[in-house]
Amino acid sequence: MEPVLRINLFIEGQEVEPSSGSYIPRTDPGDESRTIGLVADGSRDVGAAVDAARRAFDNNAGGWVSDYRLRARVLFKAAELIREDLERLARLESLFSGKTIRTSRTSDIPRAAEIMEFYAGLADKVLGTGQIHRTGDLVAVVKQPVGVVAAITPWNFPFLILCRQVAPALAAGCTVVAKPSSLTSASAVELAKILSMAGAPKGVFNVVTGGGETVGGALIANEKVDAINFTGETTTGKWILERASRTLKRVVLELGGKNPNIVFDDADLERAANAVTYGAYANNGESCAAGSRLLVHSRVKEKLVRAVVERVSRLRVGYQLEESSDVGPLVSRGQLEKVMEYVAAAESEGLKVAYGGNRLTDGIYSRGNYMQPTVVDDVPPESKLFQEEIFGPVLTVTEFSDEDEAVRLANQTVYGLAAGVWSSDLGKALRVAERVKAGAVWINTYYTLPVEMPWGGFKQSGIGRNNTVLAIEHYLEIKGIYLDSQHGPMRPYYRIVLG
Repeated sequence: MEPVLRINLFIEGQEVEPSSGSYIPRTDPGDESRTIGLVADGSRDVGAAVDAARRAFDNNAGGWVSDYRLRARVLFKAAELIREDLERLARLESLFSGKTIRTSRTSDIPRAAEIMEFYAGLADKVLGTGQIHRTGDLVAVVKQPVGVVAAITPWNFPFLILCRQVAPALAAGCTVVAKPSSLTSASAVELAKILSMAGAPKGVFNVVTGGGETVGGALIANEKVDAINFTGETTTGKWILERASRTLKRVVLELGGKNPNIVFDDADLERAANAVTYGAYANNGESCAAGSRLLVHSRVKEKLVRAVVERVSRLRVGYQLEESSDVGPLVSRGQLEKVMEYVAAAESEGLKVAYGGNRLTDGIYSRGNYMQPTVVDDVPPESKLFQEEIFGPVLTVTEFSDEDEAVRLANQTVYGLAAGVWSSDLGKALRVAERVKAGAVWINTYYTLPVEMPWGGFKQSGIGRNNTVLAIEHYLEIKGIYLDSQHGPMRPYYRIVLG
């Protein structure tokens, strides 16, 4: 039995209780009969956290803003501490989110450490340019940290996405106030402790937990916050963008996806079936990167669907901390009900549920948010299952007859986050990859996302990019400096003024 955790705030280098005195109970997504955490309601503490980050930045606390070697050491040390504490962090992550322990242990936590290392290596490489002007004067372009960053993160990859947002901001010399989902706040406070142990000065990284509209809204409205990085669903992203515009904050948005896996008739169908299954059901399907739409050539459609259904039927649904589980419970009862509404919509639209479609209610399943991985066949593009992000273990299947139709179907949603293309003809695969409107395209693989690959979307899937060297640019201001060498003649405009 896991203990009930009291999850406090982390402000100016220490864990503190909320001014409200209130805590939000968090139940176990795999067994809602018990409470696993009490999450601080930090709605009254946003100002204190932002002020701490502002002071740390404006006063160059511990040399944080000016000393890139310090920033590199802290991030390298944080990566080391994450690896040393991998098992405990993985259990905590899975317990609160519902993702399987194997996912946390072998993917999320190790990748978070890699992200920290990657940006640690960039901390001393924020380079500007300079040149001697034709007058003999120096023109310099320098890059400086933007200031205080609000990192607002979702519940599906709590630790990994937080590190993805925070590491480049810290490497650039910014300070941060993190607002995690109230469902999965525990690992954000753990990251704060890790960064503190790694040597981050007080106020450099702060965590305020609580509701989205209260804590998140206050962060967005605070004029002392210079930039926002938000990962979440598109409607909330639009709300944030509109409110951030009132103070012209810099904004990075990584939003929803309705990602196609496009399989041509000349593809390796065994490999494609494995990747389609993994892409649709990894992390319980609760991922903006999920390959939730299978677009398959009509000549191989029946064969591929049979292969996928056979693999899906072997997925083991179970408690998130059980080693044998392939798919865990959904994060909350509300999320389960939302996904089941899409299954009901499929039935009302007369669509064929080729596998699954049921909520699981026997034994341990009766106490948690479990459902069968589901495949819905012959889904037309006008269906809401084709168009809307379901964010659960539901895969739709739509067939196409040629390359142009495949591209048209792939682009026929408001989203443009990711896509997969499967073909033995690499020329065709590259043509399709270029034509698909998506920020990331995988060819003959799916869901491989190292920190070296940019992540972000076209259309309503977001603004800006996370990962790679590109991400650090979001946290930098560009300044021009002109140095008069005093060797040249007096400038003409000076003569006009001075005579």
